[in-house]
Amino acid sequence: MQLPSSDILLLAKQPHRMSALASVLHYSSYSIVSVSSEEQALARMTQQPPFLMILAGDHQNWSQTLLQELRVFANKHRTTFVALTDFHAPRWMHQEENPGFDGFLVSPLSSEVLLALVQSAQTRQAFCLAV
Repeated sequence: MQLPSSDILLLAKQPHRMSALASVLHYSSYSIVSVSSEEQALARMTQQPPFLMILAGDHQNWSQTLLQELRVFANKHRTTFVALTDFHAPRWMHQEENPGFDGFLVSPLSSEVLLALVQSAQTRQAFCLAV
């Protein structure tokens, strides 16, 4: 039986966008990995698959190839894949435009919401691996 991961991957082209999340998560028992490029994300994922991936920024600024690779990876490893957007984002995307995210978070996040997401993602992966 495969063991669930304890890693969370934070991906942001502008690392300051993840600083608040990283600071909340660093007080937890999870391993937090922050990367700022697509290459770093893909390399890190193959070394140690995370149970949660959070991609920050406008999804239109990321390559469609990357988003597809992340979705395939997430399906294979039962990883929860979410996007973090700002509350002042110019528009909300329609469901049919979703490039493969499991969900969307709106910044700023409360620590309670973030920790609930983390616990849910880890429980999901553990359950899927056990079945």
